[in-house]
Amino acid sequence: MDVKDYCKAMLAEVTAWKQKLETMKKVADTYDSAEKEKTLPLIEQIEKEVAAAQARVDQLENECPADWSPVKNELDNLFGTVGNSIDRAWRDFDTGWVDVERNVGD
Repeated sequence: MDVKDYCKAMLAEVTAWKQKLETMKKVADTYDSAEKEKTLPLIEQIEKEVAAAQARVDQLENECPADWSPVKNELDNLFGTVGNSIDRAWRDFDTGWVDVERNVGD
């Protein structure tokens, strides 16, 4: 896989994460203020991680180095960490998301 294809795949993953984050925010908006206070820091932390991942992919895509294997290894680790964070959060919010996702786009 060349660097451009890799970046394209990683940016697609970032886009999917952003969609999940938007859904999390919509679910959190339905919570009472005490519950919101518990969930918003998690969402904000994940947003920062996603932004960092996107910035790193953008940098790789723009620089397009000949030997990009060290950056790929770094990104693979970063994407694994962020992906796990989102998956855990997704499971925690799972029951509320079903109703919100049905109403998205209505």
